[in-house]
Amino acid sequence: MIALYIVLGILSLIVILLLIALVHTMFVKVPKEEKPLDIDFSKANSYAKRFSEMIKVKTISYNKKEDNYENFVKLKEVMKGLFPKVFETMEIKEFPGESLILKWSGKSSNKPLVLMSHIDVVPAVDNAWDYPPFSGKIVDGTIYGRGTLDTKSTVYCFYQACEELIESGYIPDNDVYLASSTDEETSGFGASLTVEWLKDNGVKPFLVVDEGGTVLSDALPSMKRPMAVVGILEKGYVDIKLTAKSFGGHSSTPPKNTPIARLSKFVSDVEGKFPLKTKMIKEVETIFKNAAPAMSGINKYLFSNMWLFKGLLTWLLPKMSPFGRALLSTTIAFTMMKGSDAENVIPAEAYMIANLRTHPIQGVDESFMAIKKLAQKYDIEAEIISSREASSIVDINGEGYIYLEKTIKNTFPDAIVSPYVMLGGTDCRFYSEVSDAALRFSPVRMNNDELKKMHGNNESIRISVLVEAIHFYQELIKNNK
Repeated sequence: MIALYIVLGILSLIVILLLIALVHTMFVKVPKEEKPLDIDFSKANSYAKRFSEMIKVKTISYNKKEDNYENFVKLKEVMKGLFPKVFETMEIKEFPGESLILKWSGKSSNKPLVLMSHIDVVPAVDNAWDYPPFSGKIVDGTIYGRGTLDTKSTVYCFYQACEELIESGYIPDNDVYLASSTDEETSGFGASLTVEWLKDNGVKPFLVVDEGGTVLSDALPSMKRPMAVVGILEKGYVDIKLTAKSFGGHSSTPPKNTPIARLSKFVSDVEGKFPLKTKMIKEVETIFKNAAPAMSGINKYLFSNMWLFKGLLTWLLPKMSPFGRALLSTTIAFTMMKGSDAENVIPAEAYMIANLRTHPIQGVDESFMAIKKLAQKYDIEAEIISSREASSIVDINGEGYIYLEKTIKNTFPDAIVSPYVMLGGTDCRFYSEVSDAALRFSPVRMNNDELKKMHGNNESIRISVLVEAIHFYQELIKNNK
């Protein structure tokens, strides 16, 4: 009888908590939505034609061995033609590999601002596109081409923002730096050279704004408002080589547990029983808390009541989507595999590469040891080929973040702003060495379909986006007092 009362008491408590959560959800209101910036399409068309000239230059990532600098030199000449006032007014510093930083001297050097992004792009297969990837074709209010999203658009926009301000006679209150690297897509050295130059010149930026988060119209399920997400940290990176050995042999008399069989069992084990930690850190929790008021239905109910459902969501999200897993854990992707060179030979050695994006809750060494321990179960050797730890986390209560957030709200008043965990890598991680507010945000509106085109076929950007982005950079410069 006592046991029954205990069960009834627990059930009653659960019902009460669920009802409290329901009542709380009913009182969660969506923040007032302001009207977005009116787009001047004559201006947008003018911007698009100019920006198209940058897309036409095929700047595949700089490669030191191939010394493929010619197209980057050509792009600089194009940019000098597009932005003559910028190049006449600003101090120019070029680096080996053709990376570049320009300094616009302000009335003060107390709160330097760095606007940055990369001008290199990934390769593109011409016949897979509706329009040639380096044509800069403008069709129905959209520019097509490699780099339109990642990330020549932001480079064009902060240069254009400065060009217009200089033409108007404006002098910034604080120094402004425009930085662009040529090898971000290959994790190259351009950004690190720029950071060393800043160090040597005693520059400690008040704020650094690189690519990263964006203004996404369908950021999370059932959201009714765009969400501007600001990357405050980026996950780490590690490549692990997993090698299985045997005596080899002829395929006509195969033994059990050959190298490839053991590697396959290992992969199946990892996929079936995820071996790494899962946790919702406060920065991720903030994303959902900020988004909840603009959600509807069950999503609003769950995410508005993190005090009750955080544990459930931490368990559920990784099972629902790869994105959910990536926000809460170090991720594991098996990307390469090599065995025998002949169809009828059992390899004496086979290997595969696991690419991990490490989460702050479990860094490179701890993640590697978890993988190594599991690999030993299948007599597989593990070694780290390359790695870097997750970046430091920017304080969302710090002056730099608050200033950027305010500028985003002023430029995109219909959007909800939230910090964000970057799942990929950017040049911004280098700037954490010189700034407490190295943040990742591209002032570009897009939806998930457009986002998927990044590094894919038919990469493109709407011309209206350029107007808002240029306005954003001008506001960021002018209000940095």
